[in-house]
Amino acid sequence: MKFLSRLLLRPPRLYGLPLGQAGEEWVCYLYRRRGFEIVARNYTVFAPRKLGEIDIVCWAGDRLILVEVKTRSSEQFMDMFEAVDRRKQEYLRRMAKLFLQKNPDFAEFPVQIDVAGVLLDPFDNSVQSVKLLENAVEDTD
Repeated sequence: MKFLSRLLLRPPRLYGLPLGQAGEEWVCYLYRRRGFEIVARNYTVFAPRKLGEIDIVCWAGDRLILVEVKTRSSEQFMDMFEAVDRRKQEYLRRMAKLFLQKNPDFAEFPVQIDVAGVLLDPFDNSVQSVKLLENAVEDTD
């Protein structure tokens, strides 16, 4: 039944959405096609001020995956993955720990941090390419 529901999953309509939101919609669609359940989107941690945000949190079976989405309309000036430097990786590790502290139901799951780069056409948000780096940020313990 799960297989059938994945086959019937329709691609999201991206036209008219802001660039970042369109990229996140597309990445959520791709993870759902792979059988993952989306647990949270734009998960924000406050204590008492905003500490940070995780774009997508999903899980399947025995894995919890946190996804950082980088959406661009051009890679003319910088590759999408160059934006995930050491500082950003440390930030993602910290956000993973905070998510697990606030959601102890997932504490036993191994955590993986992926980075997705989405290149969209600037005129109609049509997807030009998607690059997914699985386990892009290591040492999440």
